[in-house]
Amino acid sequence: KSREVFANENVLMLTGTEYEILLLLIKNANDIISKDDISNQVLGRRLVAFDRSIDMHVSNIRKKIAEHSQGEKIKTVRGSGYIFLSGE
Repeated sequence: KSREVFANENVLMLTGTEYEILLLLIKNANDIISKDDISNQVLGRRLVAFDRSIDMHVSNIRKKIAEHSQGEKIKTVRGSGYIFLSGE
């Protein structure tokens, strides 16, 4: 409810869009979520060719998580999308 995200007891300062993307990935942990699905569900629009906005948001989330945690949490599945790795 508070929309706070923690990594090893440290609050991550996420934008609203970053929060929504991370929430979607966590809710579907260990499942591949396509960039199209992320764009539709989080941004409310279809992904168009050469649109790198999802990639940039995910990159920013990864950097913020990496400041307080080790190991990859969000994996890119080439040609498919992203997956949040739980339990690692």
